[in-house]
Amino acid sequence: MLKPSSIHRGFLVPAFAPLRASIWAALGLTASACGGHVTVDPASSGGEGGSATGSTGATDPAFVCDGAVPLPQPNGAHSGYARCPDGTIHRVEAVACEGWLPACQGLEDDFSCKTDADCTEKPGGMCGSYRVDNVDGPVWLCGCVYPCATDQDCNPGEACVCPSVFPTDFAFPTCVPAGCRTNDDCASGECGVSLYNDGCGVELDLACRAPGDACRTDADCRAGFEQCAAPHGEGAWACEPPGCAIGRPLAVEGRARTAGGAARADWTSAALTPETTGLCGDVRAALAAHWRDVAALEHASIASFARFSLELLALGAPPALLAGAQQAAMDEVAHARAAYTLASAYAGAALGPGRLDVTGVAPAASPAAIVAALVEEACVGETVGAAEARALAGLVRDPALAGAYERIAEDEGRHAELGWRALAWLLRGAGDDLRAVAASAFERAVARMSADPDAAPGAVAPEHGLLSREMMGALRRQALAEVVEPCRRALLA
Repeated sequence: MLKPSSIHRGFLVPAFAPLRASIWAALGLTASACGGHVTVDPASSGGEGGSATGSTGATDPAFVCDGAVPLPQPNGAHSGYARCPDGTIHRVEAVACEGWLPACQGLEDDFSCKTDADCTEKPGGMCGSYRVDNVDGPVWLCGCVYPCATDQDCNPGEACVCPSVFPTDFAFPTCVPAGCRTNDDCASGECGVSLYNDGCGVELDLACRAPGDACRTDADCRAGFEQCAAPHGEGAWACEPPGCAIGRPLAVEGRARTAGGAARADWTSAALTPETTGLCGDVRAALAAHWRDVAALEHASIASFARFSLELLALGAPPALLAGAQQAAMDEVAHARAAYTLASAYAGAALGPGRLDVTGVAPAASPAAIVAALVEEACVGETVGAAEARALAGLVRDPALAGAYERIAEDEGRHAELGWRALAWLLRGAGDDLRAVAASAFERAVARMSADPDAAPGAVAPEHGLLSREMMGALRRQALAEVVEPCRRALLA
């Protein structure tokens, strides 16, 4: 079982029961409705339906580069993917993925099912035993998973990816966004696998490569800051910086958009004065870079909530939801000012936002698009962000920094409640199609957030809020297990 508090390499993480309780109350649920610890396996997204069809891998596929090596599935069968000598992966052909789940032994640390008959959220549900790495080490769960077998088991615009393609040893195949499904779908003859860590987790997509792409590998981008990717399988391949931090991102065509920086002092506050004396150079530089990035994302969140308000108006939302969205935008102004103040103090120079490009920032036109964004940005993103800020508030030693985190945690928790309430309102009386959109969005967002971030801070100093990749990943997985997953199950039941 998950413990009330856990120590991981000197990293104390509190339980997130108060945050979960506030979301239950916002949804009008009782504790028993979301009770227990239900942990989702990062590789359990996607759905299984129908029979597994496709190539057996007996043929010798043609590759797009000399020296490409086919990637086998765990059982040795061809996965349909191949890796070029430069490390890039492409999909040669669609084949059936193999996946299995050991039966529960009764000795697992937590249980959410007893038999396959309990796994009914999607077709082909399996109840079995699997491992999840948590804050205090690996734990074994007895739970439901819904692996895909072929592309036909996934939604339109998605493809089934076999476990061997993932950067970590995920046990089950899963559905991912796909702008192409095989090399034959692309004019260039190359349907590439995009691995993009936006700072919250790894997103895996399929997208066509083209001669005019800005990059081919991460080596073409700024080392340690950008990755060569095509997020959501859309658009050209480009060097992408991390685009996830505490708060709601301003997503445009699947990518987080922020304003550039400017030398200005009107976004800072004299009331917030972090301690900077005695900080070694690498820690101070890492703190300045961290809070600069957080500030840019918080600043963009103002526009994100403005767009959300327009979407709520278009849907005929009740006044309480609209008032919540307006208040959230004002909260983000305060968060951005606090973050720019901290960034300026650590950098030793006034920092603020430049102009924000709002080209293409338009409200979504369909309930399905609004539901998907709500799930990913609010129900998962802001819920985990609130938990992250709450944990860091109790970890840092500087009272000024702790106070900033406490304010952010309180506000982001309220924003998360708003997102869950808005989703519940949208799904009330909705048909199976819209509920399926929400379920799929939860699976994608949880899978992405479950992985350790690729990007590491310039220095690891937990007492100043700079966590290692492993610490941050463990914190996020605990928040997913203790808050997001139980309430997702209750809301979609």
